[in-house]
Amino acid sequence: MFWNPLKNNKLVIITIVIFVILITFLDKNSLIDSWQVWGRIQELEKQKNFYQEKIVEDSIILENLKDNFFLEKYARENFYMKSKRETIYIVK
Repeated sequence: MFWNPLKNNKLVIITIVIFVILITFLDKNSLIDSWQVWGRIQELEKQKNFYQEKIVEDSIILENLKDNFFLEKYARENFYMKSKRETIYIVK
């Protein structure tokens, strides 16, 4: 029995190439799918942080709306409400 290292190296290289192709493209949990999922997770984390900040802002506004002075100010600024004897001019 004669052992040929060159033939053995070709077999190892072919096996490694096939393994890399399987992992990269053909597997159910391929690297490409994993990268796409990772990108989606990053996008959802950004959305989560945005909505958490928005919840904090809205909670502060909701707490302030319990005060009648702030409620009137908020209604005037955001909904252009007025009393009967006032005139509103919108300047942009």
